[in-house]
Amino acid sequence: MTASKARELLGILLDRVEDKPDRTRPPSEAAPTDFQSANDREAFLRILADAERNGGISVVKGRGEARHLIDRIRLRDASTLYTFLGRVPADELAREAVAKLRAQSPAQGTDVAQALDVIAAGWLRGERPLGLGRERLDQAAEFIVALQAALTRDTLDRRDLRTYSGQVTGDSKLMERQASRIVAFLKEIGRLDAGLSDHQAMASLGLEKFPQPVLISGPVRVGAADFCQLVYVGIAPEQAPLVEPSAPTRSLVTIENLASFNRHVREARLAGDVVVYTGGFPSRAVVAALVAISRWPASRIIHHWGDIDEGGLRIALNLSSVVSIPVVPHLMTPELAQQHGAPTKPVKLLTLPPDHPWHILVDFLRSDEARRLEQERIDPQPISDDRRGDHRR
Repeated sequence: MTASKARELLGILLDRVEDKPDRTRPPSEAAPTDFQSANDREAFLRILADAERNGGISVVKGRGEARHLIDRIRLRDASTLYTFLGRVPADELAREAVAKLRAQSPAQGTDVAQALDVIAAGWLRGERPLGLGRERLDQAAEFIVALQAALTRDTLDRRDLRTYSGQVTGDSKLMERQASRIVAFLKEIGRLDAGLSDHQAMASLGLEKFPQPVLISGPVRVGAADFCQLVYVGIAPEQAPLVEPSAPTRSLVTIENLASFNRHVREARLAGDVVVYTGGFPSRAVVAALVAISRWPASRIIHHWGDIDEGGLRIALNLSSVVSIPVVPHLMTPELAQQHGAPTKPVKLLTLPPDHPWHILVDFLRSDEARRLEQERIDPQPISDDRRGDHRR
């Protein structure tokens, strides 16, 4: 046991104090019994003797026949041992890190200020908020910059993720590196749905490498381009808010899964039906298209078809929150889930009022009889005439 190893052992005593600062009994460590050489033993004992003379530790000897041997090393005074080892207390290091972070990351906006407060409070408690320890000051500052950029992005900004990150933060890959942390924080404060994947969450913020086109089928046009004769069309994200009806519309359907969308537009779409692929949680471009479509004079209701599970319900409720007309289930009933689905644990969704279009499915998935159903297992069916204006079914 060399002198350096002895200092490491003394450092463990301080580690235990920092890990549990409110402890009532001083920490202690067992003394080693084996040494590679007599010199190692002497070096170890010299360090202990010096530390004990300085008042930082107490050397506890054994009893009886072992009274000449060291049994344990007990911390006597932490501040003295810090000085002896030339070590800065963790709480002091945390205060310094917090001060540096605040100095180089001035918060702009309530949410960014809250993020700074979360990190600062965690560091002062000896924690690693958002996976960031105080020793990762550079990454914490980078996160604040990335979060600021994400929250201040204009909804009309069409720059792809790397271009936007490079022009706003000076590093084209900075926002990608911090994406998981941005999403985790925004979920934590309720700004993003907890069911979103990182990719879906970033897309909902308009932060994608290259935003996907909005896939729409039916009597629609953008400017002079009429797409009613096509199976479906991909509309560029920046043109999504410009979509208009090119002929009388019969119904509006949104579909979560790409395979089901492809089948529906080929097998079940009737003349006048407008069908939009949401791609899971809708991106900003999909939301922009749906908001525009929901304002058409003939738009009264959206029929949504997705998975019958917690994620599918969250997508449906998200759609309900972004458009001004009712969103109702299509091929999403407890009966279909019981017939074709698989058992699942009850989900943790808020109870909805009895007049809400989704309350029956939510209550079913909250119950012990809950079953999940992937929409691909169901064949597409057209919207019947008697359901086109009924938001209660």
